[in-house]
Amino acid sequence: MIEPNLKVLNKDIMLDLIGDDPVMIRQFEIDFLKQAKESLQKIILMYNNDSFKAVKEEAHYLKTSAAAVGAEQTSHLLKALETSGEVGDKQQCKHLILEIKSSLKQVHGAIIDDSSTNSSMPPSQSDNAL
Repeated sequence: MIEPNLKVLNKDIMLDLIGDDPVMIRQFEIDFLKQAKESLQKIILMYNNDSFKAVKEEAHYLKTSAAAVGAEQTSHLLKALETSGEVGDKQQCKHLILEIKSSLKQVHGAIIDDSSTNSSMPPSQSDNAL
């Protein structure tokens, strides 16, 4: 379901948005991971309560942040979840929630891998964000 040309984490997005400021980019990435964890928990709770309109709204909220940070695959999946939530397709929502969870783990890995290869980055607690 993910478009092959979409990246797990497109670093050019943040560079275009913020400029070459590794510390600020890192903070945005950490903030996104925290937000994503909270939003995913909300989405799961809403799904379990059959609140599909709320799933749609939370997916939209997180999609915007995912796009801004360059999490292209995750943003794409969240857009699909918005659509499924709008029509109340419970089975498709479940499938997409599981894909989004996996996609966010990949984003987390990309952010952590990047920080471990860049020794100028300050240590963080983002390892526990997801």
